[in-house]
Amino acid sequence: MEEVIPEPEPQGSLAARLGPAARGAVARVRGWWANRPPVPAGKRDWWVAGGVAGLIAAGPVATILGAWLITGGVRAELAQLQEQAAPRAAAAQTAARDRAALVAMLRRPGLGATAEALARALPADAALIQAGRGRDGLLEIEIGAPDPDKLRAALRAEPALARLRDAGQQRGDLMMRVSFKEVAE
Repeated sequence: MEEVIPEPEPQGSLAARLGPAARGAVARVRGWWANRPPVPAGKRDWWVAGGVAGLIAAGPVATILGAWLITGGVRAELAQLQEQAAPRAAAAQTAARDRAALVAMLRRPGLGATAEALARALPADAALIQAGRGRDGLLEIEIGAPDPDKLRAALRAEPALARLRDAGQQRGDLMMRVSFKEVAE
């Protein structure tokens, strides 16, 4: 024979169960209010005014406290989000910097075009000693010429070499060695 467990009897709703408790509480408050000692008229006015002032002050104080608590939570969440996003933001900045350097490098004329411009601009008595790009991608050249001033004037006349600036000169055996470096845009 199988044992049957009886189902519990359904109880009323929460409102139905709270109703009698609420009616009892209201009856107790009414009883206290009816049996309280009478307050003189002058004191009653101050009591009411104090209660109203307390209620008026409670609103802004509660708002300020609530805003303070919410702000603390939001700041903590913001700090957590910034901590999580920091590696991605650093990677994005690095990628943007690399992309900008690559675009700048691709916009510059190649070494072959630069060599052609140098060949057109160099005086007949000048010789290209060294040409290349530095670590920063900027053109660096060294030219041997008997007259450095004539060389500088010839290079300034060529538009393709307009960003070259004098980086110094040294006395060589037969010629002056003049160095030029390209300036960034």
